[in-house]
Amino acid sequence: MGISGLFGEPAWDILLDVYIAQKSRREIQVSSVCIEAGVPSTTILRWLARLEQEGLIYRASDNVDGRRRYVRLTEAGNALMDRVLDALNVCE
Repeated sequence: MGISGLFGEPAWDILLDVYIAQKSRREIQVSSVCIEAGVPSTTILRWLARLEQEGLIYRASDNVDGRRRYVRLTEAGNALMDRVLDALNVCE
């Protein structure tokens, strides 16, 4: 997918939301990603699958409630977000 494929799509919203949650040491549920992005859940689930396929995120089950799933960045996803946000700081 490449960085240019992320902007203007729900993928960027997802990655940014998960990145902020992780930096704040919070977990973010799949259902919360759907709400925060403001697009239909089917669209978010399709983008989550694509981002997972690209190796940028992964979904993990809750140890207490198996129905609950969390979205987390992989090392590659975190590195990508660090690079993108660092590049944006240069432009300011």
